[in-house]
Amino acid sequence: MKKVLYVLALAAAVMAVSCKGDKDQKKDTTGGVDVAKENLVAYLPLNSATDVITLGKGMKSNGVYGKGEFNQNGFRGGCYNNSSASHDDQAGLKITIPDTFLPSLKSYSISAWYNTPTERGAIYSFAGGKDANWGAFDLFQDGADENGTLLKGYMCNMDSEWFGFFPDYRGPEIAKNKWIHTVMTYDEAESRLRLYVNKEIRWDGICYAASKPENAEQPLIGDLVLDKSTVMYIGAFASRETGASNETWLSYLAGKVDEIRIWNKALSEEEVSALYTAELTVSTFDD
Repeated sequence: MKKVLYVLALAAAVMAVSCKGDKDQKKDTTGGVDVAKENLVAYLPLNSATDVITLGKGMKSNGVYGKGEFNQNGFRGGCYNNSSASHDDQAGLKITIPDTFLPSLKSYSISAWYNTPTERGAIYSFAGGKDANWGAFDLFQDGADENGTLLKGYMCNMDSEWFGFFPDYRGPEIAKNKWIHTVMTYDEAESRLRLYVNKEIRWDGICYAASKPENAEQPLIGDLVLDKSTVMYIGAFASRETGASNETWLSYLAGKVDEIRIWNKALSEEEVSALYTAELTVSTFDD
């Protein structure tokens, strides 16, 4: 009898471990994309009101507002969408974040897909920083001219004399009504800031902390110091939404944003290329 009970207990234990393993396997917090997985600190699939964030300690969705909504036709599954065709109509998705999140990123990478019918508007932005207009950290489209639409980033380093950095790119990839993949990276070891579009480096520069003292080397930023922001916006400028600025050029993104990822390191060129390929592989959009 004792032998029978032992066998039954052993079988139950094996089944419990097996079920736990199955359950753990179903906890896919990264969308099945393993590029630099050990350094991934946030993943926002933006699929629906109940599936905004699957990775990001302390992050919380406060929901869409204005003409913001969740659209089922995203780059992969659902996505955030401005239901208006105008970048003048208020729309956005507000995310609260711990005030330790941005300061913890001495190096970083942030990626996103977006698709818009216009040439203006914030893709993502973080409140804070030294400048009321720019905020702590942004990526947005900043209008168009005869050479095309300008994609522009902004990064504010809080403890240097020169604190605002603006990677940008204007080219044929920045097209209307097309899914565009962007990655912005900063590498503390080299003080190097990069902007990638569809896996290609389109801006590459060194971030200097101040003007060059006489007979001295130009000082570098090194370890990044980002502001203690507690809010992130998708599809809107944080500085406009918080009231820090009321500039009308701080417009909304008309269109869609999807698959936002944040790492605590600068992805290499090879990793950015692998990320682009991996996300195309799992995408569900119709071109």
